[in-house]
Amino acid sequence: MYKKIVVTLDRSDLAEQALNHAVAMAEAFDAEIDLLMIVPVTERDARRTVNVDWDAEIAEDEEYLAGVNSRVAEAGVAVHTELRRGNVAEEILHYVDKSDADLLVLSTHGRSGRGRWVYGSIADRVLRYSSVPVLLIRATEK
Repeated sequence: MYKKIVVTLDRSDLAEQALNHAVAMAEAFDAEIDLLMIVPVTERDARRTVNVDWDAEIAEDEEYLAGVNSRVAEAGVAVHTELRRGNVAEEILHYVDKSDADLLVLSTHGRSGRGRWVYGSIADRVLRYSSVPVLLIRATEK
């Protein structure tokens, strides 16, 4: 049923709570996992004239993904990583469409009220427009 599962990460413990669910599903369906991390780029970032050391930030993100990749691989699941920069929801949807994914697994950070209004909800946007089933994990603070 599922052969490729995409899991979105953002270097937070909350986002990683989706991993156990994705690994269990990959084991059950003999599927592979793509770990997807999007570095958000806002309009303000794009207009910045200050020299930002993007290479250092990307290196840290790649190191983080390599660590998560190792943990998933130890469970015996085939795993790949993808690091992108852009609008988070749009990049997730684009990747899912182009990667032949069968399932998208992500956690929600549970923002409500003003936080949800100010930051928007990536999960809401992805749920509305995803071309594949979405497993949404309600993350909790530990």
